[in-house]
Amino acid sequence: MPAIRFDKAFKVTREIKAFLNLECGVTRGAVPDAKPLLSALEQVEKQRQLLGRQNREITRLKMKLSAVDETAKASTVVGGLGGLPDFLIIGAQKCGTTFLYHLLCQHPYVEPAATKEVHFFDTEFTKGVEWYRSRFSPPTQKDGRKVLTGESSPYYLYHPHAARRAAQVVPGAKLLALLRNPVERAFADYKHKAREGREPLSFEEAIAAEEERIRGEKEKMLADDSYSSLSYRKFSYLSRGIYVDQLEEWRGYFDEEQLLVLKSEDFFENPQAVFELVLEYLGLRHWWTVVSGERNEGEYERMSPATRQRLEDYFEPHNKRLYDFLGVDFGW
Repeated sequence: MPAIRFDKAFKVTREIKAFLNLECGVTRGAVPDAKPLLSALEQVEKQRQLLGRQNREITRLKMKLSAVDETAKASTVVGGLGGLPDFLIIGAQKCGTTFLYHLLCQHPYVEPAATKEVHFFDTEFTKGVEWYRSRFSPPTQKDGRKVLTGESSPYYLYHPHAARRAAQVVPGAKLLALLRNPVERAFADYKHKAREGREPLSFEEAIAAEEERIRGEKEKMLADDSYSSLSYRKFSYLSRGIYVDQLEEWRGYFDEEQLLVLKSEDFFENPQAVFELVLEYLGLRHWWTVVSGERNEGEYERMSPATRQRLEDYFEPHNKRLYDFLGVDFGW
């Protein structure tokens, strides 16, 4: 498993310093007046916001252009079908996968899928590999370099068949997994569903009912490859947070070098630094991207201290196994 160390020095500091030197005529010696510095900082922030809007619009347009009509694709010769993905963001849910995929799709050597979450290896596998290919653009090159493509379906990490299916179809793909404190992940998952009216119970009631709601569902899925369980997917607040069991399943089908595991909290705190790690892992050149304003995160009410303590105690042994598996302590 690749060891991860995050540089806490934000590269944006150097960018602002260079900008201020140009704007204020600062080279060496005299300290610039505070007012021009503040004015320059305001201009930098305005430019960052403008670049953010422009990059988001470019990403949306790229994804629209990639969404070629499925019928037209089906009528093309095999050589004209889309390529298979070079990378998969396999999870976990509510851990920053949308944010990371958005950043990757801004890179000039990354072509997005027709949709961010293709769900082929979990719920759409019966549609076949040609359908999966139709979700991606044909393989292309730019300036003599291969343009990568990939998708992000966070149910893959948890789905009991996804790893095996992915190994059959894209055995050489690079995998990325974002992991968040499982207590926070479970609460964020619950609030998202409750806000959309898909969860009528309180958080405490929902986690108490989880065992009964999903009992036997995984076994049914393993016994019948075509069986799909809405309960297993929808009500797995705590079981999705037992990451070590899920990662071990994927490692059973893919080499260690094919799986990069990232800590979500580090990604949220310093997106550019973690993004640079991802670029290096995928073999992509450095790309300074606008990282503000794209995190898919709602506003949540606080969890009760008693519930939090109970969940921390529940996840403690599972987190310990995870740290042993990864060789790194995430400090949850």
